[in-house]
Formats: sequence, structure tokens, C-alpha cells
Amino acid sequence: MKKYIASFILIGLIFSCSPSEQKVDKLTNLLTEWKATSKSINDLSSQVGDQMFLLETKKEDDQASEAIPISVNGEASNCETEYSNLREKVDELIISWKENTNSVEDLTTHMTAGKWTNEDDENLEALKEEAKKAKANVDLWLIKLEELQTKCNLESKPSNT
Repeated sequence: MKKYIASFILIGLIFSCSPSEQKVDKLTNLLTEWKATSKSINDLSSQVGDQMFLLETKKEDDQASEAIPISVNGEASNCETEYSNLREKVDELIISWKENTNSVEDLTTHMTAGKWTNEDDENLEALKEEAKKAKANVDLWLIKLEELQTKCNLESKPSNT
């Protein structure tokens, strides 16, 4: 009888430490969102780099040594400064994203090993919030990138002439 009680206690401990189906679903959703946001961040980074290249090419073609002036939120600025600021923000996001990706991988490892803790619950929620913030930033920066492209008179595709 003691063996059965000990077995039931051991089985109860194992199941109580493993993640529930709801937590598995939450992590699966996070992984899906994380992957999509990672792609969006990479695409944004490429687009910023491409437009910065177009800006430099335009300046060389116009043989301009001065920065191209624009207005941003009613303030005087220039294309070079605005692209550099955006590039800096994207680079900071990429660094942070890589660090958080390690945390996502840790959660996946804990879940597959069946060693889920309360701390993992907290990390899962924090990473969900990070993913939402990153997506919101990417969306805002894509809008800013379009505005810069228009204000700086950059063609999105090189002409064939």
C-alpha cells in the first residue's frame, strides 16, 4: 500500500511540474508571433539599409556634399540624420531581440523537459509583452520609413533608364 501511495505522490509531482496544455498553447502562440516579428525586424532592417544606400547614391549623383534638408514633426532636420536615428533604433531592437530570443529558447527547453516553473510563467508573459512592443515599434518605423522615402525623394525601385 505504501508503494502505491508513494507512486501516486510521485506521479502527482511530475504532472504538477509539467506545463499544462494552456501553457503549451501560450508558448506555441508566442513562438509563432516571435517568428513573424523576427522576420518583420529583419525586413525593416534591410529596408532601412536599402534606403540609406539610395540616399547616398542620390547625393553622389547630385554631387551634393550637404545633407538633404527636410521637416520632421515641424522641426528642421535632414535625411541623413533621420535615417541614422532610425538605423540606431532598429539596431538597438535587434540586440534586445537576440537576447530575448535566448529566453524564448530557454522556455522551449524547459517545456520539452517538463520542468516548467512559476518563473517560466512570468518570463512567458514578459516575452509576450516584448513581442507586442517590438511589433508596434516595427509598424511605426515602417510608417516613418515610408515618410522618409517620400520626403527625401527616394525611388523605391531603381529606374531602368
